[in-house]
Amino acid sequence: MIMVLAKAIPKDEDACAKIVEFAQDLIENTKKEEGNIDYNLYSNTADGTLLFVEQWESKEILGTHLQTDHFIRFGENIQDLVSSELIIDVFDAEATDL
Repeated sequence: MIMVLAKAIPKDEDACAKIVEFAQDLIENTKKEEGNIDYNLYSNTADGTLLFVEQWESKEILGTHLQTDHFIRFGENIQDLVSSELIIDVFDAEATDL
């Protein structure tokens, strides 16, 4: 399983509200994608940053998600609402022998 943490830093409170609004379509459509295990958006109560927490069956399926219309549209819609590029971390969540 692959886990993704994608942090968005909105320019201000209005931008945050717009990002959350645009995210509704993204989340709804992403949860319908084959190979998606979970996909949610959380707001940091201290500073208003937004965090997408995603779970995917594989890196290949994640790659397919990045090419979907709803993902591309979301990126286009929020590009002027964030203060910087999204901070994205991808983790291999498979247990390994320690």
